Amino acid sequence: MSISGTLPTDLDVLVVGAGLSGVNAAYHLAHSPLAPRFAVVDTHESFGGTWLIHKYPGVRTDTEAYTLGFSFKPWVGAPYADASAIQQYIGETIDEFQLTDNFFFGRQITDASWDPTAARWTVRGKHGTEEFSLTTKFLWMCHGYYRHEAGYTPEWPGFASFKGQVIHPQNWPTDIDLAGKRVVVIGSGATMATLVPNIADESAHVTVLQRSPTYFFQSPNVEPLADQLRQYGTPEEWIHEIVRRKSVAEMQSLVQIQQLHPEISKSTLISMVAKQLPEGYDVERHFTPRHLPQDQRVCRILDGDLFAKISEGKVSMVTDEIKTFTEQGIETIDGVFIPADIVITATGFNLSVLGEVQFSVNGEDVNFANSVTYRGMLFTNLPNLAWTFGALRLSWTMRADLVSQYVCGLLEHMNAVGASTVVPELRPVDASMALQPFVDPKQFNPGYLIRAEHLMPKAGEHAPWQMSMDFWAEREEFVDETFDDGCLQFRS
Repeated sequence: MSISGTLPTDLDVLVVGAGLSGVNAAYHLAHSPLAPRFAVVDTHESFGGTWLIHKYPGVRTDTEAYTLGFSFKPWVGAPYADASAIQQYIGETIDEFQLTDNFFFGRQITDASWDPTAARWTVRGKHGTEEFSLTTKFLWMCHGYYRHEAGYTPEWPGFASFKGQVIHPQNWPTDIDLAGKRVVVIGSGATMATLVPNIADESAHVTVLQRSPTYFFQSPNVEPLADQLRQYGTPEEWIHEIVRRKSVAEMQSLVQIQQLHPEISKSTLISMVAKQLPEGYDVERHFTPRHLPQDQRVCRILDGDLFAKISEGKVSMVTDEIKTFTEQGIETIDGVFIPADIVITATGFNLSVLGEVQFSVNGEDVNFANSVTYRGMLFTNLPNLAWTFGALRLSWTMRADLVSQYVCGLLEHMNAVGASTVVPELRPVDASMALQPFVDPKQFNPGYLIRAEHLMPKAGEHAPWQMSMDFWAEREEFVDETFDDGCLQFRS
């Protein structure tokens, strides 16, 4: 892996992003019978993506690492792993499969232009103070789905008047001192739930201020089936695959239950939380969401740690909206004043649409919002380009692996038919179909998707012009993919 090494100037495939998606893509390219010339570039100084960037206390996955991990490399640690363990796992994968020489860091891609005559992308970027340029036959965006530079922080009234320190977890300072400080954490999702228990003992007090609650599921950080199989000397490769299949099947059942019986799912989750809190605690106000469980991801609490800190009196919940910031804290709509020395804005992130790269085709700038997605990975008006957009209801990597297999199969098909270019085009039967958001908000509607809806490509009202939320159906469809549905146009 190199920051200063020489990046090739002509490639078959350029992969942008060296997190889980990019490493997954690299593995599949390296094992392709085509033996393509490929490179993986990343803006940052090393691999890992999310798990490199996020440094806040308690940062971990809230989906099992058996499914967050790769299908081709067993996970052997705790099922809900912290960032350092995941980072180590990614590094081991790169080393084990001899991918090191394909990775180049400190490279920021700024723009890419498609030349239809040469059937190549010309990609330009920056490496420190120097600019670079290369050509590639195929461009594969594996940068994830949010901006790493800064998280999302709303503009609240009086925000600028606050005299204390403001921190977003995505940009956690290494020199922060919380000892004896009154801390307010704004937010209700997975970041809040993992951060708060890890700062509660150090802080004078932590107040969680949320506009509306989130659903939580509580479990220990163990995988009994994996532990049992290890007792019998079962190979780690078998354990990994067995637990992955179990976890995916359980998630499929859970999603089906949530969709078929939303009110039962809601009451079950809320009851689970109530049992973890002191008798008489206002669960209705602080832990009863407005939405149904299937609308957004359910956050996982490990060993009841958040609820334990609430029960100990170290953490308070306030469910209300912000009226204004003052010099000394926050005043809510209901007139509650929350004094604060430090405010942590665990308020989410900003979606990154194709890595903020400026694309042009045949000299004309591409407005990504005017394109229509094909299977949530290819796009009209953008030849020889794929975006790995992972799973949203289970571990990101599960769908990233499907996309990697699909893209490599597509490249092999192009080689077999002698095509240099592939681009999705709407068929006559598709021309009049209604267009809708990239992800159907009736199925999944977190804030980061709603805020970026106007920047995202469109989806159609029927397949294959959709980003599927049904991983299980998509997995079966991809097995026998023949690339001959009439939507993909192959040209020599």
